[in-house]
Amino acid sequence: HGLYDYGNVSTAEDLQAVRARAEETLASLMKQRTILNVRKKKRQALYDALADVEALAPAKVCYEKGLSGMEEEFARYMQAVRLLERCGIPSEHLTQEKTKVYNQLAELNRQIRAERKKLALCQEIQTASKQMEEDIRKTETRGKEVEHDEHRRR
Repeated sequence: HGLYDYGNVSTAEDLQAVRARAEETLASLMKQRTILNVRKKKRQALYDALADVEALAPAKVCYEKGLSGMEEEFARYMQAVRLLERCGIPSEHLTQEKTKVYNQLAELNRQIRAERKKLALCQEIQTASKQMEEDIRKTETRGKEVEHDEHRRR
């Protein structure tokens, strides 16, 4: 099809094919994203615990030095540490897994946005083509009227 090539012509069928393909791709990407989100949700408590351990490590140090006001933060830190220990998965493995899932989700979201842009472009073209067809019809009608008037004047 000539949809993306300057100077080429696309038919309504070409546009429909592009639209159908974009809809299929979008549906597939949405399914993939749902699967990844389910995986992420199953591990979310562990991912949050990883983040808490990292973020609250300075509070643990302060608490161990005897500084007051760090009790809540230390308790959260220890709760996160216990959760990670109970899960039996090494923190490095969880960190790599989390990074992979989040990167995959980011890439899927980028692809979803691209497919949605294609669909929006198809809709814009379809809407504009209706107006263009009407403008062409009016121009042709007006051209015939002018031609008829010139013929009558002769």
